[in-house]
Amino acid sequence: MCKDFMLEASRRAVEDALFDRVVFTVEPDVYAAFLARLDAPPQPNQRLRRTMTTRSPWDAT
Repeated sequence: MCKDFMLEASRRAVEDALFDRVVFTVEPDVYAAFLARLDAPPQPNQRLRRTMTTRSPWDAT
């Protein structure tokens, strides 16, 4: 009985993981540009500076 439960739970977890995927089809040049932006370091701007200098709510005392 425990074995059946584990198999069923595993099967559901696999289905959830597989069905929760989205596939985007794009042209190779668009994909290359996307990868380049992911690999590029973030450009400093006011929002990034504010995010990096703001204390976390759990750190504020």
